[in-house]
Amino acid sequence: MHCTYTTLKYQLPLSWDVYYHVHMAKLYLDQGFTLWDSLSYAPFGRPIYYPPLFHMFIGLWGQLFNGDIFTGVRFLQPLLAFGVVFSFTYLAYRVYGLSVSFVAGFLIIMTLPFHRFMLPIPESLALIFLSLSICSYYLSLKDKRVNYGIIAGILAGLDFLIHPSTALILIMVISLYTLILRLSRKNYNLSTFWGFILSTLLVASIWWAPLILNYGYISSFPTVITPLLDYPRIFGIISLLFSVLGAYILIKRREKGDLLVLTWLISLLVVSQIYLLGIDVLNDRILNFAVFPLVLTAAVGINYFKDKNKWIFYGLTLFIIIIAVPSGFLAAENSKPYPTSSQMEVVHWFEENSEGQGVVIATDLKIEPIILAFSGQPVAGGGYGVAKIQELDRQKYMNFQYTLEDLKEDHLAYLVFNQDQKKPPYSDLVYQNQDYKIFRMKY
Repeated sequence: MHCTYTTLKYQLPLSWDVYYHVHMAKLYLDQGFTLWDSLSYAPFGRPIYYPPLFHMFIGLWGQLFNGDIFTGVRFLQPLLAFGVVFSFTYLAYRVYGLSVSFVAGFLIIMTLPFHRFMLPIPESLALIFLSLSICSYYLSLKDKRVNYGIIAGILAGLDFLIHPSTALILIMVISLYTLILRLSRKNYNLSTFWGFILSTLLVASIWWAPLILNYGYISSFPTVITPLLDYPRIFGIISLLFSVLGAYILIKRREKGDLLVLTWLISLLVVSQIYLLGIDVLNDRILNFAVFPLVLTAAVGINYFKDKNKWIFYGLTLFIIIIAVPSGFLAAENSKPYPTSSQMEVVHWFEENSEGQGVVIATDLKIEPIILAFSGQPVAGGGYGVAKIQELDRQKYMNFQYTLEDLKEDHLAYLVFNQDQKKPPYSDLVYQNQDYKIFRMKY
């Protein structure tokens, strides 16, 4: 309901990342299955190191909206948000029952990552599969049915084809959970785990095997550090408070479900801090994943009062509902599409006037994926820069230290400057608005 409001309010999808994903969806629709993208990081191009399943999905989904992928992903927003919350609460229900599931569902709305669940990006879809995979693996152990473990592996494999970071976290949690069960229960059978791993690798290899065989693997991530003072905003104050009681209960019981949640939570909190060892890690993203087990731990803590004093439990639950509903609407209200009106004017100019030939360099790097997604005009960047191999020397063109031969060699067709920048050599001003100028290069 919260993100449906945002979907209807704006005519563009949320987030900046979505424009890279829309470009990739269009690329697959135009070229079929390919491992090479010649339109981003032009004129060199690059191997496609972002898995294709989400892009293929939104490409096909967009056909339901007369081929308009932008409209398609916009109306995908509430479905993804609902899917993330529903799959998580379903996991909570299968492990701990209805009351814990009910409370956990409202607690998750009160966390900062709830905003990300609304975004039409691969991570949102991958989180749905993450909860379902963990749930299937837990059921395989509970019911001693290997087929549930294979289903969990298939879902994990699909995550490798959608969002590798989510898949790696999923593999880590399940592997550590299995190890703990093995150490604590000497007669534990590993057949479910090997069925999980094998099915994961088989599904993941559909795309990763040909990619790595052809191009190897290139990727790097910066270190992002989240201050401790931001943790209450990420996890929610209520969840942090009651997670202490919940953790005590889980440690004391140590049943299979308890060990799963504890392993999930502790492993992610530890990984989120490995930057202290000098290891690059997106600390904020890891903490976003840790929200799920922490909220589940807090819900267990709140559920403790159901047997001790049901009126305290009902009062806490009602209070959480009263806080969660406006919190969700506030998150939706604060979610806005990235492009400004002047940026969209530049994008529409390329839609209407460019020939799709030559390269665009923009002073504002974030406008390049939007130009590419709407017009198909090759750009010198294009989003998801961690997997680039080679790129043009931007500073050469920003500082006017280029020759006519450079323009020809780099196939540069347009420079998009901020309004305060001067006219570059060998160019004509073809468009300007209050923030930007577009120059067409002459050679």
